[in-house]
Order: sequence, then structure tokens, then C-alpha cells
Amino acid sequence: MHPRNPYSNPPDFSALAEAYPDLKPHIISTQNGVAVDFTDEASQRRLTEAILSRDFGISIELPLGRLCPPVPNRLNYILWLEDVIEATSIALDASLSRVVRGLDVGTGASAIYPLLGCAVRSNWVFTGTEIDELSLQSARRNVNVNGLESKVSVVPADPSEPIFLPLFQEDRFYDFTMCNPPFYSSRDEVLRSAEAKEFGPNAVCTGADIEMITPGGEAVFVGKMVEESLKLREKCRWYTSMLGKLSSVAFIIQLLRDNKIENYAISELVQGRTRRWVVAWSFGDVHLPDSLCRFAKNGPQNIMPARNSLHQSLPMAKSIAQGTTAVHNILNSIASLTTRSILGPSGATDTIVSAAVNTWSRAARRKRQVPMEAEAHQPMPQLVCRVRIENCHTRERGVDGVQLMFDWMRGNDRGLFESFASHVERRVMSVLCAGGPET
Repeated sequence: MHPRNPYSNPPDFSALAEAYPDLKPHIISTQNGVAVDFTDEASQRRLTEAILSRDFGISIELPLGRLCPPVPNRLNYILWLEDVIEATSIALDASLSRVVRGLDVGTGASAIYPLLGCAVRSNWVFTGTEIDELSLQSARRNVNVNGLESKVSVVPADPSEPIFLPLFQEDRFYDFTMCNPPFYSSRDEVLRSAEAKEFGPNAVCTGADIEMITPGGEAVFVGKMVEESLKLREKCRWYTSMLGKLSSVAFIIQLLRDNKIENYAISELVQGRTRRWVVAWSFGDVHLPDSLCRFAKNGPQNIMPARNSLHQSLPMAKSIAQGTTAVHNILNSIASLTTRSILGPSGATDTIVSAAVNTWSRAARRKRQVPMEAEAHQPMPQLVCRVRIENCHTRERGVDGVQLMFDWMRGNDRGLFESFASHVERRVMSVLCAGGPET
């Protein structure tokens, strides 16, 4: 579960029903207290309505025969995307309050992703596509009743047309696409999936075949997205989609690699007993830290992208402050670097480093001794990375020393990033071994 998701524990159903009275008839007593019967379709719908109303100020109507989206699961995807946009904005030195544009493929009757996205980030705007007429009209009503017509546009889609048709048609840039694709290739596969669950389904399935089934299943559907993105390329910063099967993830990663797309990410979204994955890819030069683009250590390593985060333990550092001082002094001594400070997630100050050219290697330092004409304008950075000192944490001992962290944020030359990180690491280690920060 995403760390900012407030639903790590079940909600207080009694309090929720007080806030949304239509839920009261669906509250049941169990040996563990009050709850909601997740195998009852009406109860599931009232629960979704109640959570959206109380926690997000969102009002929706869900037509019978269409998917009732579980809010905690859908929120995980939105919060992960929020992290992706924040990391991208920092890499580009762009304002976090700028307009961010997303495309939701198959927005569904609820339009849950655009509604949640706008509730979480007021500067986000969406285009949602939908092939089912009933879902299309319902999504538009839900957008209108929440007063989001200026931020969310729901447009019809056709299976015979490109999945990313708005990107092909519109002369504007999108920050991301998102999709919760139909998982199954046939009705038989849906039935086999239900039968394979040893203890039965955790919740009633409210979806129609048009929402759950597509020729070839989710892997083929998202594979078409990859093929279309090869034509659109940097028309969108991050192409993303949720996937329900790890085998589908492996299929898409192989397709990306076959097409020489190395800038990709995989994230695992876990909510209770439900496990989903998000795959993202980009044709740009912005990279995501390992915390966003690689999942747990026990996952299949053969499909993971190359590491964008490097770390070096600093056992000789007596404190974060000592390590931070050493790093700042070293960065200030490297020619032609541009640095800016931001507040990191731990509350410490991180440094964003930009370099237009390699000035730290031995060869670069020798070359710099030859006089060169000054640049008439500020060149584009060839490298942007994030540098920070943080505590090491282990499961056995908790905080266990200090480490130096590097995140590759922008650039096309991985070797340049690794060279810079190695250079700074060596100098920090040397300074700390000598007993103090460099002066």
C-alpha cells in the first residue's frame, strides 16, 4: 500500500455510516465488530459512495451492471502518479503547481481516476475515454455533479481507433496516461479465475463483460499502447497502465526492451489481499528513483529496470550533519556545477545537482587547464541528480549508521551519472576517514 494511503486499516464503519446515512442499512455485526458485507453488491456501492463523500467531497452515482471501484485500491495508483509527477517536476526544475494533464483510458462509469486525481491535486486536468455508451454518460454525469467540467473531459472511444486517439488528435502535451485495462481475454477466463480462488472471491464482482474482457487480455491491450507510443513518443512524458497479472508485466517489459525502451518503471500496488502492478515508460530523459521504478526485493529481478539510485554506507560518519557538511563542501569545489536545495522526505535538506559537462574526472580536469571561450548562454544540463545523506535502516537494528544516496533524475548518459556518484563517494569517504568534513 502507498504510504500516504489512509486506508491501511479498515475504516470505522460506524463513523462512516454516521457521516453517510445511506450506508447504515448495510452495516453488519461480526465477531470482530461492525463491518460491511463485501459480497453484497449494494453494500459495496454504498461503501464506495460513503468513502468518496466523506473523505474527498466527491458525489457519484454508480449504474447497476458496471464496476464499483474500491477507493483504496484506486487511490494507490493516483498517489504513485503524484510521486512520479513530483519527481519529474524536480528533475525539470518545474513548478509543482503547474497544470498537469493526464489521459485516463477507459475511465469507466464512475470516472474514479479523474475525480480522485482532481481531489488530490487541484492543478491536475484529465481527458477520459470510454467505449461503452452507458458508462460514458454516467462518467459525464459524475464529472458534472462535482463541478469539474473545466478540468475533466470525457470523450467517446471506438475499438477500431487508436487507444491513445486524443494524443494523436490534439496538439498539446500530456504528462501521463493511465489505464485499468480489461484483465481477461474471454468469459471462460473470468470463470476460471473465480474458481481458482480457494476461499471464494473477497468481494462481489459488479463489472460488465465490456469492462473486464478484451481480445487477448490485458497484455495484448497494453501491448497496443506500447506500439502506439512508438509513434507518439514525447507527446506524453509517462505512459502508464495497471496490470493484474505478473505474467503480463513480464510480457510488456520484454516488448519495451525489444523496442529499445530502457527508461521504464514497475511499481507494485498492494491493498489487502489484492495485488496489482503499474508499468510506466518514457521516451524522455527524466528518470525515476528506485523507490518509484523498482518494487520489493523478493520480486523477479530479471524484469526490473537498471538502478537509478546508488548508495554508499558511511560507517565513519558520526552524524547526518557531519556527512552533509562534507558533501556540500565537495559539491561546491567541483567546477561548473549548479546546485539547489530542497526539503527531502525525511525532513533533511537534499541537494539537486546539475552539470552541463563532466568537470570532475581526471581527464576533464586536465582538459580544463586549457583556456576555453565562455558560453554565451546557459547550456542544457547533461546530468541532474539528487544527493542526500540519510540514516541507514535495518529490520534487526533500526537506524544503523549513515549512508550517501544518489538518484539519477535526468540525462541520457548513465555512465556520466555513475562517474559523478563514484567521484563524490571517493572524496566523501576520504574526508570522513581523515576525521572531518572537507574545508
